[in-house]
Amino acid sequence: MKVISIFGGTGFIGTELINQLANMPFKIQLFTRNIKKLSRIKQNSKLVLIEFSKKSDLSTKLSGSDVIINLVGILHETRKDKFLNAHELFVEKLIDISLKVNIKRVIHISALGVNKSPQSKYLLSKYKSEFIIQNNFKMHNWTILRPSIVFGAHDKFINLFKKMVRFLPVILLISPKAEFQPIYVNDLVHIIIKSIEDKKTYKKIFNIGGPKKYTFYEIVKLISLCYKRRNIIIRLNKTFSYLLVRILQLSPIKIITIDNLKSMEISNTVKINDSYSFKSSLEELSLYLTNSNKK
Repeated sequence: MKVISIFGGTGFIGTELINQLANMPFKIQLFTRNIKKLSRIKQNSKLVLIEFSKKSDLSTKLSGSDVIINLVGILHETRKDKFLNAHELFVEKLIDISLKVNIKRVIHISALGVNKSPQSKYLLSKYKSEFIIQNNFKMHNWTILRPSIVFGAHDKFINLFKKMVRFLPVILLISPKAEFQPIYVNDLVHIIIKSIEDKKTYKKIFNIGGPKKYTFYEIVKLISLCYKRRNIIIRLNKTFSYLLVRILQLSPIKIITIDNLKSMEISNTVKINDSYSFKSSLEELSLYLTNSNKK
């Protein structure tokens, strides 16, 4: 039985991945810094929980693993969490350990729109993490998946706007022309699982999107219509978008940052949708919203 070690598995995507892997012939090692975050993960005999810290020696705990799946990522920085640590140094550490203990398969979840331009610190750090994998792990079998925004029952993006359309009659919308190609979490999880043993995915990067492209305005308008609201959505231009985000950054709760806004200026869509290499049909956002509203 193959041993799959997962990092970043307590988040939205990771939880769905682990719950589906539990029904398959794999032993799962979930590495987490906070065991308290496991409320939605179904306990099963094939799941081993391993708590670790930044100072932990992971070599012994990873020895015997066949595959590493890395889902670790942050959207914005805090005093404790920096892009450099989460996206670059951590990936470098994982790759070094993989080489040391002879793990020959790594699947890395990146982000659509990554590039080496310094416009967005987030996208630049994601690019650098990809470069580390391709350069340091080039003799082994890596796969990089770059999804657009991911939606599902517990996502933080669509669900935020579900709350907004319910409680705010007027919505000030930043960067309304920003482009996205939302992919359903179960479709992404299917792609990750299929990548585990598919040799055709070795040493390749896949740009992953859903079946339809939307502007940011179209997504919020769609959510409003699905919930039969009559929200007034004011589309802010670039100047006022930056002004509003600078004000929001003063809040102790991080909702959005200037760097997030800069990321949104880069299209989050795909020219060629690699999702169809793994799955013939994909869940569409409008259908998902319509069905979830009926429940």
